[in-house]
Amino acid sequence: MYSTYENLLERSANAESIVIVGAGSRGKDLLYRLSRASIPVKVFFDNNLKSVKDSINNIKVVKPYKMEGNNVYIIAVDSVEYREAFRSQLLFMGISENDILSYDRYWNYDYLIGIDENDYKKEVNKMYYEVFGRNMKWENPITYNEKINCEKLSIYNRNRANLVDKLQAKKWVEEQLGSKYVTKLYAVWDDANKIDFDLLPSAFVLKMNNASARNIIVADKTKINQDVVRMTLNEWKKYNYSYNSFELQYKDIVPKIFCEEYLEGVAENVYDYNIFCFHGEPEYIWCIKGSHRPGCKASFYDKNWEIQPFSYGYPKDNDIAPKPEKLNEMLELSRILSKNYEHVRVDWYNLPDGRVLFGEITFTTWSGMARFIPDKYDIIWGNMI
Repeated sequence: MYSTYENLLERSANAESIVIVGAGSRGKDLLYRLSRASIPVKVFFDNNLKSVKDSINNIKVVKPYKMEGNNVYIIAVDSVEYREAFRSQLLFMGISENDILSYDRYWNYDYLIGIDENDYKKEVNKMYYEVFGRNMKWENPITYNEKINCEKLSIYNRNRANLVDKLQAKKWVEEQLGSKYVTKLYAVWDDANKIDFDLLPSAFVLKMNNASARNIIVADKTKINQDVVRMTLNEWKKYNYSYNSFELQYKDIVPKIFCEEYLEGVAENVYDYNIFCFHGEPEYIWCIKGSHRPGCKASFYDKNWEIQPFSYGYPKDNDIAPKPEKLNEMLELSRILSKNYEHVRVDWYNLPDGRVLFGEITFTTWSGMARFIPDKYDIIWGNMI
């Protein structure tokens, strides 16, 4: 549930205990605000205990779990991806949607969905200032993030919408490259209540076609709560991802639930290879260990598989990743798919069995709301666009 700050305080005051989900800077900021309102916090949740302190102001930091009683779980993280991943994790653990709030300051879904289109720039500028401490340069964008934010509001067409629709993208890639590059599709539904789990294989992945971080990985269907899964998927259907931070290419996608093959070990053991292409040419490979899950790390490599001295959004993984066996094939396939675009990201898996499989296409990574470290690479990447 997305909440105004005033509603968040009201809900917190009436709960038995408060859990802050996320032990980073935004979680600490929320702790400070709740303390000023004399609202005590029970515990912090965080998935990456190695990178955070054991406690913050004498409040323990622990792995997420479902607590007994009347509790409010407040997600307080900077990243849109992490926020949605945490939300999915809590729902999958059986925590009620009504008990999950989001401390977003400006990034408030219930508020943003009611904004007039003429005010989109003003709201995006608020988000941008919150992350970068400076205003957007709308008339003369220079940095990568400035250009991404300009594009997401000004470049809207049916083709972009089709390519970020995960179902339509699968069809397009199959037409362009062949079916061997696309994960097997089992079924598509408009309503999660129509899912007959008896007809599905023992392992599979359930996804939404119209958003990011809307996946349920099922390694063994006998161990899931089917009612919770259906509830989660139908709740996700109500959410228009474009109003998360005005990535307008998602706005008119008709939401669908689909089921595709389970790629064993992908999240735990296989890297994501996200290839950033500029004017039809791959330039950098974002090698992600942890499949975009909270706590994962990533590093950038050039086409010669030389690690790069910068990071973007995720903490830098200083361990040199093994060069993928099919790197050249993934680069060539990315050239084919990106040839008509100034900038696009094409995601791949190179599986242990030798298969190369398409993941997704993305035009607005992090919605243009993540920092490069060092900051100068924001300008370097902006010049490539």
